Amino acid sequence: MITKTFICDLCKKSVGESELYPLSVNLTVPKQKNTYSAKLASCNKDVCRECLGKRGLVTDAIENGEKKEEFQQNQKTFESKFIDFLEDIGVAFVE
Repeated sequence: MITKTFICDLCKKSVGESELYPLSVNLTVPKQKNTYSAKLASCNKDVCRECLGKRGLVTDAIENGEKKEEFQQNQKTFESKFIDFLEDIGVAFVE
């Protein structure tokens, strides 16, 4: 028998597979004349529902526009806390 353990990358708690949300941040160089775009860095994290909720993001399913206000709140919350959220998942900014 094989047992899989799913762990949140932020709080390090063991959670069910359906409780994890995959997040990816990719840094690429834009395509320039006669060149291809190139991926410089990538960060992939699995974050649990509870951690997203603590940061103000609603994680319940939005079905048929019933929770349109919650979806709009998610957009506002994510946009206003974008840099903080990236720092939480390990993406560092240096000037």
